[in-house]
Amino acid sequence: MTRLLTALFLLCGCANAGDQPPSPGGKASAKAPAPVSAAADRFSCRRPAGWEAKNGTERERAADIQKLELLGPRADKAPVMIYASFYGQANQVFAGYEDFIERNSKNILGETESETEKFGPVKKTTLSGRKVFAFDSEIKEYLDPESKAGDSVVIKEKFYVEPVKGGFFVLHYYAPASVYKKYLPVFREFSASCRVR
Repeated sequence: MTRLLTALFLLCGCANAGDQPPSPGGKASAKAPAPVSAAADRFSCRRPAGWEAKNGTERERAADIQKLELLGPRADKAPVMIYASFYGQANQVFAGYEDFIERNSKNILGETESETEKFGPVKKTTLSGRKVFAFDSEIKEYLDPESKAGDSVVIKEKFYVEPVKGGFFVLHYYAPASVYKKYLPVFREFSASCRVR
C-alpha cells in the first residue's frame, strides 16, 4: 500500500534496456494524434487519445516540481496510470535523480525482492536518443487496507529517469499485471513523444 500511496501522492516514472518505442505504423499509432498536453514549461508530451490528463498543483510548481498525470482505463479494481514529472534542483522531495532511483528501485528495507515485491535492476539505456536510467517493479497492493477481505492486485511499474539541466525528469507507468502488456505500447509511445525544455 505504501507504493500505491507513493504513486498517487508523489506522482513519480522505465523500462528494460531493450525497450524501444513502437514504430509510427505500430498499433499504438493507429488512431489520430492526440493533442499535446504540456504539464508545465519544462516539458511537453503527447497525450494518448481517451486518457484523462491532470496537471500538477500550484503548490508543487512553487516547490520546483512540475507534473502531468494521465488516467487510463481500470482493470482488477485498479487504474492504469502514466506520470511525467520534472523535479527541479530546489525540490524538497528528492536530493537528485540518484536519490529518486535509490528510493524507488527497492523497498523501504533496501531489498530488491520479498514475498510481495520484486524490483528489477537499474539499467542505462536510451529513449528516443536520450540517455536514461530504466527499472521496473512488481508489487502486490492491497486495495483497501481497512477491509477484512484482503482484496489485492499485482501492480507492475516501469520507470525512466533522465538527468537534465536544472534537475531530472521521470516517466512512470503503473498498471495491474493483467493489462500491463496491453497498455505498455501506449506508455512507450507517450514516453517517446516527451520533450524536456
